[in-house]
Amino acid sequence: MALTVSRMGIRIKKFTVVAFLALIPMSHSFAQGILPLEQDPRQMALDVFAGVNRGSPPETIALKLSQLINAYRFRCTRLTDYQVFKARPNMIDIKAKCSGDPLYGITVASNGYVAVYGGNGIVSQLDRRDALIVSFGADGRVESDSRFTAGEALDETVERLELGDDYNLLYALSLFAVLLAIVSVITFVWYRMWKMRKGKKRKHRGIKPMAKHAVAATSLVKDQLLDESTQVAKRIYKHPSGTYIGKGKYGKRRFFTSLFWTTMYVKLGWRMFEVSAPEPINEPDLSGASEETAPD
Repeated sequence: MALTVSRMGIRIKKFTVVAFLALIPMSHSFAQGILPLEQDPRQMALDVFAGVNRGSPPETIALKLSQLINAYRFRCTRLTDYQVFKARPNMIDIKAKCSGDPLYGITVASNGYVAVYGGNGIVSQLDRRDALIVSFGADGRVESDSRFTAGEALDETVERLELGDDYNLLYALSLFAVLLAIVSVITFVWYRMWKMRKGKKRKHRGIKPMAKHAVAATSLVKDQLLDESTQVAKRIYKHPSGTYIGKGKYGKRRFFTSLFWTTMYVKLGWRMFEVSAPEPINEPDLSGASEETAPD
């Protein structure tokens, strides 16, 4: 009898140990948060990814999206709209609108990756110019979508331009002004080149804008021309013959028929449309000068 009681005690102890060892994995799995397959966010993400690519009914995709939002502890009592914002081969970005809440952003991938963000205004508003928007009624069925024809798209674009988008209008006007300025500068330069070539004085013909022009005037001649000229601006003089004389940064004196190009030479050192020196009104005083005087 004592032996039987002892055997029964041993069996009870073995059963207790086996039961305890069986409960440890269950409690560990519960602590790790293992969910049933239909409630696993990764599986729901795969369902959404496959549903979008295979053209599943919008109601099914909307249900999975709301479950994903709730799984990440965001509030979504009823999903009213969603938009497949950007679709890539292995990843899809979706905008979802829940009743009474700002937009959520949901990213799903083909490997089960999922991310839910937003609900605080960081996701931009739905715009049917970005992609198709699917809307649902209170019964969960598709109420409407933003699909529109090419004619409707044209009408909407015209209406948007007529109503006036300040940013787009300002951008368009700025771009037009820049293009107009570029065309005007090019036209002005070529007009000046044409006018120079068609000028009456032979010495002003055939002038290349960027070519260095041989002035062929000594320093004494330039001094004489400067004395005969009237100063019209700082380092800019006008000779009675109509030729402008500009003094460069290092004192070099150059001749131009245009005040604009004279100013460019004085301010920036650009030697464009330079001409030969005019004839002095009076003969320069060469007393005390050497026979050969290098031009400055």
